[in-house]
Amino acid sequence: MQTVANSPASRKPAKAFYAHLHGLSGVITKPADQVLFLDPESGAVVTITPADTPHLLLLGEVASTMAQYIDDMARGGYAAIATSRPN
Repeated sequence: MQTVANSPASRKPAKAFYAHLHGLSGVITKPADQVLFLDPESGAVVTITPADTPHLLLLGEVASTMAQYIDDMARGGYAAIATSRPN
């Protein structure tokens, strides 16, 4: 029987904020080196560049449970996370 390693307990989910970008409503987060805009209707993930900042409007922070969900989806979803854990 193998044991699956747990992720480090010190890792906190990235903060997420409700935002508008180019007329789209979604959330913005920074799970790694890049800032991402996630559009929930289409499922699109857009990397924010300096040219996008005039078109970006931040509205407020997303609750911590929703932030964890967004962090998981930005990393590829539940299936990608489950299959990428080291054995």
